[in-house]
Amino acid sequence: MPGIEDWKTRPYMTIRQIFEEHKGDSHETFIKSVENYFSQRCTEETLKTLPSVNSTPLDQLQSGCVVKYRCMVQDVFDPQYFVGRYSVTNKDSGHTRIECGSFRDVPLIGPNETADFDSLQNVTVERHGFYCVPIPGEASWCRRIVPSTSNSAGREKRGRDPEEEDMESEQKVTKEEITATSAAGDSQDKSTNFVDEQMTGVESSGPSNKTTPKLPSLNMPLPDEKGVPCIVRVYSGDIELKTTSVVEIVGILCMDPRLASVFDNEDESNDITEKEELQAHEPPASLVPRLHALVIRHMEHNNPSLSPQVDSESYKKAFSDLMADVSSLRLELLSILEHALLGDRLAAEYLLCQLISGVYARVDVLPLGKLCVNFSKCPVWPRYCKFLHHLLSQLTTQSVYLDITLENMNSFTLVPKKDYNQNRVTAGMLQLGSGTVLVLNETALQQGQLNPQGVSNVKALADVIKWQRVDYDFQWHPIPVYTNVNVLVFSEGESLLPKDVHLPLLTTCHDLDLASHFSKLDSRLTQENLDKLRSYISACRLINYSVSDETQKVIQDDFVETRQNDPNKMSVEDFQTLLVVVRLICLSHGQPSPNVAMWCTAKAMEETRKARVAELPASNRSSS
Repeated sequence: MPGIEDWKTRPYMTIRQIFEEHKGDSHETFIKSVENYFSQRCTEETLKTLPSVNSTPLDQLQSGCVVKYRCMVQDVFDPQYFVGRYSVTNKDSGHTRIECGSFRDVPLIGPNETADFDSLQNVTVERHGFYCVPIPGEASWCRRIVPSTSNSAGREKRGRDPEEEDMESEQKVTKEEITATSAAGDSQDKSTNFVDEQMTGVESSGPSNKTTPKLPSLNMPLPDEKGVPCIVRVYSGDIELKTTSVVEIVGILCMDPRLASVFDNEDESNDITEKEELQAHEPPASLVPRLHALVIRHMEHNNPSLSPQVDSESYKKAFSDLMADVSSLRLELLSILEHALLGDRLAAEYLLCQLISGVYARVDVLPLGKLCVNFSKCPVWPRYCKFLHHLLSQLTTQSVYLDITLENMNSFTLVPKKDYNQNRVTAGMLQLGSGTVLVLNETALQQGQLNPQGVSNVKALADVIKWQRVDYDFQWHPIPVYTNVNVLVFSEGESLLPKDVHLPLLTTCHDLDLASHFSKLDSRLTQENLDKLRSYISACRLINYSVSDETQKVIQDDFVETRQNDPNKMSVEDFQTLLVVVRLICLSHGQPSPNVAMWCTAKAMEETRKARVAELPASNRSSS
């Protein structure tokens, strides 16, 4: 077998040896052996040494080497048939050999060789293609601290494999071709100071009112997002990937310039629609590299400060350290959120619950665990919600900000749509990974008329909030895709959108200078403190929750007694909301099971919240 480092820089040599060992076996057995070989070597520590497509400019990555890529599946292509094993004949000597077609885009054929694609020894097999994009809305701090090898690691000098000597063109990707993509991927922030980032970046912390994608062919869900998309080739039939799946992929990077010519030949196809599909599915590799997957791991979280494997010893130790300090971390985060919410402690409690909420199960189509919070009586200062979103982006791994205005609703593309000419799903802004915090700002909403696009967008937002579902537009029928997005709505009056809880803000600060107000958080948002708070939020979301029989009986008895005393005091919907709130209070304390005190706290929070709603003028409130 190859040496210790050869599998990173010379993976085709490793794969060829495995191929030779399995010549008499099925293609599935060969693929499984390749995956097992690389999976065993992709330990947590080893992954840190692999170059990352997310953070390394493409012109500093070596085509044909092993890389890692954190991404979200944006589209699932139809299965593709290819020759997994084919015969190659030397035209001079007549010698014939069998080559492996897997984990490649271009057949391995020398200048004096020819491939016999009609040979009876050939084997046609199936592989799956996925269009993947960097995780939409991923925080800049996540990208900054993802462990990765140096930029030059993927380009270390080495002797080429004998089988690769005729593949020189695969390595020669011109810098001119990939300059634009490399620049787009270089989106690291230069400052960690909260106020500095606010003053320089807050105006662009979300899609602008008239934003259109600069490179629409890259099909990014968020128009302003930068990064490198990849077409991922998957050879195993055991791996299940769906739209919006968030994964980390270890694979062989291919930027062969010959891929750019597959649709340049006018004789390739006389059908315009077929050409459009070919161009969409096989764009130039300098813009959309190919990644031949060796190892795919679903990400339960994307916080780089914590081990990605929650059952690993390193994660368990980090979790134990966090829980030893959970009380002070919780109080510190509540204090920061209270300051950002202008002195409203109750709102801070609900915001904390919202940040760690998430769908943990579904009963039929009903999602359990979500908590959409609508904060009304929000200040209508032009930049307040953006300042607040920026703070949340410093605390959470992924977040998206959206101004709910007539212009945006009537023009934005929120729902993904099937393009039958290109046979692909064009991206929509609601294509978001699990755990994304979606901040909706209704404070600038004016009266006016929604066009059909606006009606569709408002319905899509309502479906995400109520059902955690996005109905992809397949023209003749919708295709429901389940999601798991934490929605937070800020409005002047009660939101026009559905919500799980409605809380009017009760602020103690008025007529503020926003920059000065938020700058007071600088001394508390140190790197050490931020790391702890970020890990605290991520870890709380992942705690397995259960209710003991004893506590369950107390809760049930309390519900029955309350209903007997006053049926109007607690409806079934109220009870369901209480169950969600007590769960989130429990998780925020780092506990897997609630106690009676937590149940009482949840009831007190809900009673106070309802009292605030009751004080609103009747025209400004619903039954929430």
